[in-house]
Amino acid sequence: MFAEDLTAFYNTDELAEEATYDRDTVIRVIFDNEYAEALDGIAGRTPVARCQASSVDADPTGKPLKLRGVNYTIRNVQPIDDGAEVLLILEAPELHLP
Repeated sequence: MFAEDLTAFYNTDELAEEATYDRDTVIRVIFDNEYAEALDGIAGRTPVARCQASSVDADPTGKPLKLRGVNYTIRNVQPIDDGAEVLLILEAPELHLP
């Protein structure tokens, strides 16, 4: 695995922000929730959070991640390049409208 220190990349004064992983662990992530339009008119948002692999369990699927006041669930995890970083695919809570 890649041994370089990625701490500077996850600086909260730049791109990263703090999130609460698994209810009590503060980690630094780079969050993305951009609107995307795919083929056949399918469009929407898929929130993702990029972080150091060492910040989360080997399989964090199903665990909570609180970010920007929203309680997400980690739906899937994908290694990035050599595996030093991972992309957490998040599931937003359902919105219940009156």
